Amino acid sequence: MDIHDVRRQNLQKILTVRFRGYRAGLAAALDRQASYVSRCLTTIEKNRKRIGEDFARHIESKLELPPGSLDSTDGVKLDDKGHSTDLNTLEKGPEFSRPFKRASILGTAQLGPDGYWEALSLADGWIDVPSSDPGAYSLRVKGDSMAPAIRSGWVVWCEPNHRLVPGEYVMVRRSNGECMVKELLYENDDEVSLMAVNDGYGRLSIDRKEIEQIHYVGGIVPPSKINY
Repeated sequence: MDIHDVRRQNLQKILTVRFRGYRAGLAAALDRQASYVSRCLTTIEKNRKRIGEDFARHIESKLELPPGSLDSTDGVKLDDKGHSTDLNTLEKGPEFSRPFKRASILGTAQLGPDGYWEALSLADGWIDVPSSDPGAYSLRVKGDSMAPAIRSGWVVWCEPNHRLVPGEYVMVRRSNGECMVKELLYENDDEVSLMAVNDGYGRLSIDRKEIEQIHYVGGIVPPSKINY
């Protein structure tokens, strides 16, 4: 196993532990397209993008890992939240429960009349959000079907590692590709019960097997908060 395989395996571990397998979140944290990260991680050798010296150091810098840790043949050392345990020997400064971080805008979403959305294209910019979630990301929305909760041009930001809270909003992606923002009523091992953001569409229950992703919605902000 050469150094490129070591780096790929360590990056896969980071994806699994810190980002819960959410490649778009890892890509946003690294300022790369999700397709680029997928090429770095693929097990198909002929399609693989090697992680070179510069990109390895870039990954460590962006994810606040010790220099050279991506090259460790013993595996990058992470705690259950995905933070490097090699930093635990350093003296800690004051802790902030919700520090601001950059949540890149991954795309534009067209809001549908029944509460669903369709991804249209990539979008530039980011918003600063009060989150400690390393996988936080955001989407800019188009359309007024979910007003006044979500208005056209506003940004929804999500935290894939945050616990789900009944009575608050979640972003749900079904296995058939449908995406929606709904109020979470309850969840269990069998189903998730949701309520429409605006009046007129009522309650919806979805079998757990049909859900590809369900992420906590941290907030909805106006376009004036977008940075470029």
